[in-house]
Amino acid sequence: MKIDTSNLTRKSLFVLSYNVFGGLIGYITMFFVYRFVGQLSWGIFGSALAIGGITSVILDLGMNATHVRKLTEQKNYDECMSTYILLKFILAGVYLILMYGGILILKYFFHIGFETYYLQMAVYIALASYFLAGFTQIFKTTYQAHIHTKKAISPVFLKTTVQNLAIIAFSIWWYTFSPDVPVEFMGVLFTYSFLLGTAAQLFAYVRISGDIRFKFKFPSYRTVKAYLLFALPLSLVGIVNTIQLFTDRIMLQFFWNAYEVGGYFGVQKIAMFLNYIANSVTFVIFPALAAHYSMNRHSEFKDLAYKAERYISLISVFFVSFIIALSPQILNLWNKNLVNYWLVLDILLIYEFLFAINVPYRSQLISGNLVSLLLRITTLQAILNVALDLILIPTSIFGIPLMGLKSEGAALGSLISFTVGFLYVRYIS
Repeated sequence: MKIDTSNLTRKSLFVLSYNVFGGLIGYITMFFVYRFVGQLSWGIFGSALAIGGITSVILDLGMNATHVRKLTEQKNYDECMSTYILLKFILAGVYLILMYGGILILKYFFHIGFETYYLQMAVYIALASYFLAGFTQIFKTTYQAHIHTKKAISPVFLKTTVQNLAIIAFSIWWYTFSPDVPVEFMGVLFTYSFLLGTAAQLFAYVRISGDIRFKFKFPSYRTVKAYLLFALPLSLVGIVNTIQLFTDRIMLQFFWNAYEVGGYFGVQKIAMFLNYIANSVTFVIFPALAAHYSMNRHSEFKDLAYKAERYISLISVFFVSFIIALSPQILNLWNKNLVNYWLVLDILLIYEFLFAINVPYRSQLISGNLVSLLLRITTLQAILNVALDLILIPTSIFGIPLMGLKSEGAALGSLISFTVGFLYVRYIS
């Protein structure tokens, strides 16, 4: 396959169409969940995804971005594919052993368990889902590297559709036929829907992968070393980013309960539509930036990031202003209990806006082999984020009185820590 850097705007719009579709069906799904089942079940689902998600970094460790970077160099295609697939299988095996083994050790040797049996079941299912998702990334990353957006994204449409329709069906089933079933069990079924969607995505990738042709050859030491050396700083960036991404929900679960996570996770999903816009552009421009840099096209390398930021900001600023102005009324569309989280939504919208317009420059740092600087930035962000969460979320730790701001504290921690990293990235760029 050849790298096609033409029609990047059209390809970005195709990725955006998926993200818009995913966002809309996700919001419809939340309506059924909050109206028919309630906040607690959504909180169990959100906590399980956060616990599974923070561990899923093991399945990547920088390999996906490394594979895109190596394929854009257009050298040793067969050996690159063989190396990538072999390393992904090794990581998948390590993931299974560490995750399920770690849970058993914590439970039987340290007597550390989950809040409820239902949360434990949901976490087991979430871990299996992320395990399958690791294999879907083999196909998605390879198509992304060649900027074949339709084949990279179409199976994700299927995953989103299957997952959300299953959650809606379970919500209607519980409300109409089986309200005597414990509401916590619905969180388990929602996580099972996530597993169904991931399995459908993997099946779709396998069906369309006929043009990913290569002759498997056992990787040479030189190629494996090249992958590992490039992936190492990226893996550290991924670990730090993942910690920052899921720490808020995990701390809310640990210091409060699944009900509080249910409110925060719902509001977070609403604000994340800005992520959809940024990811749509970045999915296409990252391999293009890497190609421009490897061919010493420095002018195009810089201009592409500037244009991406401009388009993202122009699209995003209207929606951010509109939702902030009407946040209580908008949250009431899902459930009146969510109105209490209007300030959380406003804070997260500002955070997501800054995140969105910063994404092209983060991609620029990776493409330009400045991963060590990006690692420094993300590490600073993560340390600050965890520290702020520990101060703002709980009421006390070891008898020391703290802020106890719950979800508002989680949102503030994310915004303040990211703003520091945002300014640092701009300074470097």
